[in-house]
Amino acid sequence: MTNRVPLIIAIVLLLLPVLYVGSYLANVRPRPVLVPFTLPSGKVARLVSHYRFGIEYSERIYWPLEQVDRKLRPRAWVENETGP
Repeated sequence: MTNRVPLIIAIVLLLLPVLYVGSYLANVRPRPVLVPFTLPSGKVARLVSHYRFGIEYSERIYWPLEQVDRKLRPRAWVENETGP
């Protein structure tokens, strides 16, 4: 029986970029949407978001890929419009 650990590690490392890009594409909304949220004071505010889930973390995690996406699809990234 051969040692398959290097093969498994290689497969996992090759799948990580695919999962990163796939999760970005599933989460991103190029046109901003106003997302309501409640402040600690109890007031409701709206936040402009380009992501469906985990807005705070998504902005940090996907920032490099978003920059590439903005260069590849500039017409999809309309800053002044809101809506889906």
